[in-house]
Amino acid sequence: MRETVMTLFDGMEKSDGDVLRSVLDGNATLHTVRTADEAAELVETDMNEFIESVEEAEPGSLIEEILYISVNVDGALATAWMDYHFYRGVEFSHCGVNTMNLIKKGGDWKIFSIVDTRRTEDCLDE
Repeated sequence: MRETVMTLFDGMEKSDGDVLRSVLDGNATLHTVRTADEAAELVETDMNEFIESVEEAEPGSLIEEILYISVNVDGALATAWMDYHFYRGVEFSHCGVNTMNLIKKGGDWKIFSIVDTRRTEDCLDE
């Protein structure tokens, strides 16, 4: 299950949409929880647009450094929670938390939901 999650980030670093598609469920969703002035907002990004943006990036320019990952599994359902730092090339961009929900289909884990937070302050060891 962790391998599926790390394969997603490897695909981002390689700018390889096919790698992303290989670990995403066909109906996968991507959301960001944005907070401003104590008000939270859930923003959805179309998964196909996300994959296209990864494919358009220079290989090696999208680096998501995972600092910690916690996984819970119950049968065919798994949830991963991870702290991350995101870099565009060598430049620090932001940090936050990713959560991913995965389903085991045909013996393979597929990500069906990704939710993240993003901030530029209060990052661990940025």
